[in-house]
Amino acid sequence: MDSYRVVIDPGHGGMNSGRPDDKWDPVTKQYLSYFFYGTAFRKHREHKIMMQLARRVDHYLELTESRSGWQEFEKLLRQFSDQKTFERIEIDARLSRTESYDELPKGTKNVNDRYRLYDFPDSRKRMQHGRLSWITEQKPYLVVSLHMNPAGVGHKGGMAAVLSPGYKTFEMIRKIHMGRAPRSRFTNSPWNKTWLVTDSGWSQFEAARADTWVYFNGYRTNRRGTAINTSKNRGIRYNMIDWIYADPPGWPKIYTPNEPGRFALKFKDFRPEGKFWEREMGKAEAWRREDGVLGYGGDNHYATDELMRFIQRGARLQAPALRKAGEIGPIQPPYTSTYSLPTFTNAIVAYLEVAFINRKKDRRLVTEYRDETAKSLAVGVYSLFRGLELKQDSRLGPYKPRGQAIDWQRYEKLPQGNYFKIAAD
Repeated sequence: MDSYRVVIDPGHGGMNSGRPDDKWDPVTKQYLSYFFYGTAFRKHREHKIMMQLARRVDHYLELTESRSGWQEFEKLLRQFSDQKTFERIEIDARLSRTESYDELPKGTKNVNDRYRLYDFPDSRKRMQHGRLSWITEQKPYLVVSLHMNPAGVGHKGGMAAVLSPGYKTFEMIRKIHMGRAPRSRFTNSPWNKTWLVTDSGWSQFEAARADTWVYFNGYRTNRRGTAINTSKNRGIRYNMIDWIYADPPGWPKIYTPNEPGRFALKFKDFRPEGKFWEREMGKAEAWRREDGVLGYGGDNHYATDELMRFIQRGARLQAPALRKAGEIGPIQPPYTSTYSLPTFTNAIVAYLEVAFINRKKDRRLVTEYRDETAKSLAVGVYSLFRGLELKQDSRLGPYKPRGQAIDWQRYEKLPQGNYFKIAAD
């Protein structure tokens, strides 16, 4: 029987301490960012709602680990599919956190130590693993990251994928910036319709160019791309976690941002040198983050889209009250940026904005119908590993999952070893 490790990652969990408290930078020896507490609306908190959902998903996936539990899990599969048999697999599910900061014992010091993305020094200046290094250490095949988003005025709510492109796309944007490729290459790409714009008045290309500088050298640009914004330092992120792709210890001593090389601040001086950039230009990262079944976003996009479709279908399947038109919000276009989790993990990353916190019907889906949503996600995870022939039922809405398994074997058979396990070797 095949076994696959899956990390369920409920977003955030820590608190806003009122000072920079995340992204420890070995060069400046300081935190670069405030801890991102997550979104909130009135009494509702993303980190709490997603923690409760993650616990239920974990519960249902854990059923696959025992014979009696598998019999219960098989009953879930039969709700979705008329297949005669279902290949049994073991899904070793692990939570990236088991509580939120406000559930810790009273008087707990340094509450964000449990929730930071990047590695950080403890009180004795010894480096400790953040969430990215912890995930690498688990060697998962799949990470399911659960989040909520705020909806703007007039936004219908629903759910959306969160994506980060691969080297091919960022190199394209770098070449456009240097005048070596026409801007139409970005305009005509699917990424042009999805890039996250956080600065008022900026175009999608301007936002993408700023993120491209973060990807290559850690800094965002100004709007015109003529200079770095020194207040927007995100650090050399691949060196801020513990994995085989980091530069050797002591790398800050050779950090030369004003010289040609892998740390260069000027686009024309950048050189893709070292293990991390070899990784970025490799086949596995193209499979994960580029092209793919959906035309862009790779297997990360496919996995995320499938799980959203399973939620849409499964919630209606289990709760007839949700079959009425408009009871569940639509699947919205993805959000694209240089996000950390989809980039700095050797796993397929299904990163879901599973609901919009300030839309009542969205909150209801992950609170009143939490169990139905969790079951749907668990069945969707199984389908990503083994595929699933879904029942035909027109009452279950417009979003039918494809039910096709990801090609995991091509990742397992890389010349350098099993992609999902080598990052922590």
